[in-house]
Amino acid sequence: MDRIFITAISLQGRGDLEKGLYQPDGFQLQNNRATSFPIIPVIVEHLSQIKNIKVIALRTENDDVKDNYQEFLGELRELGVKEEQVTPIPVEENQSKRIGFSTLMRIIDEISEDSVVYADITYGTKPMSAIILYAISFIEKLKDAEVEGVFYGELPRRGGKAMWERAKLYDLTTFKYLADVIEQLNALQVSNTRAALQKLIDM
Repeated sequence: MDRIFITAISLQGRGDLEKGLYQPDGFQLQNNRATSFPIIPVIVEHLSQIKNIKVIALRTENDDVKDNYQEFLGELRELGVKEEQVTPIPVEENQSKRIGFSTLMRIIDEISEDSVVYADITYGTKPMSAIILYAISFIEKLKDAEVEGVFYGELPRRGGKAMWERAKLYDLTTFKYLADVIEQLNALQVSNTRAALQKLIDM
């Protein structure tokens, strides 16, 4: 069974990418570590199956992202993840609807059957993050695959300076599960979907 990790490469300027510790918020990581890429500590949790790890990296086509991608590959090498386990998906800077559809379908096409998927929406443009989220919502409907994690790394800044002591890694997977529940409730023709959803949230 493949474990597939989807992320976008940072758009930060050349040399501006910082490394620090993202503290998990509301969940635990057994082997958390300092990184420039919030998906890295998620990957670390699954290194016991390193031969089955695949990484999908969305890369906007510019020089800054090219450099940051090399930094990403370097962090993966430190974990023992080889470059051939990484599939870069180039994305044009002009993110038209056509480019968005193409990127969405490319992500889905790269998901192998009988796989488990994790996604990080920290980096990239807002449309790129949305495309990853939509891909996540489609994967289980189109493939024999299961989404087990959706993450976002937050690094607050004050006066332009990173506040690593307040950096958080959020697990947003619950919201994906809630969307699945709403779909099931509608299929069952539950009369008050909103009330049923609130009960689940309050549990």
